[in-house]
Amino acid sequence: MGGKLINIDFTMAIEIINFIVLVYFFSRTFSKKIGKVLEDRKKLALSEMEIVENEKEKLEDQKKSIEKLKKESKRRANDILIKAERQADDRKDQIISLAMSNRERMMMKAEADIEKMRQNAKFELQKEVGEMAVELAEKIIKENIDEKQDKTINKFINEIGD
Repeated sequence: MGGKLINIDFTMAIEIINFIVLVYFFSRTFSKKIGKVLEDRKKLALSEMEIVENEKEKLEDQKKSIEKLKKESKRRANDILIKAERQADDRKDQIISLAMSNRERMMMKAEADIEKMRQNAKFELQKEVGEMAVELAEKIIKENIDEKQDKTINKFINEIGD
């Protein structure tokens, strides 16, 4: 019985030793490989973090550029708006000036037309009054002639009758 115990214990001890040796070799062999893999992954992770940081900086730069562009666009749009308003005011002033000039010219023309119409009316009135005066003068002359004829005839008759 004693031999069996020893044999069992020895077998178990060999199995334990084999397991320990296996773990030792496994850990030595694979720990270097796992360490290298972990180191490679760490380097990869760090380089990816560096890439991410670089991309983040680029994005921040792009955001700043976009903000600058927005400000510049707003400034340019404002400048364009101010310029357009000035041009509109200038155009409005030109139109008003032209309208005032046209108004003055039209008033002068209207005054000239009115004066011409007055002259024509005066001429027509003079013409009509002249015709009326001629008729009146003819009437007066005719009456004077008739009256003088009557006087002359009466005088002649008186002279003959005397």
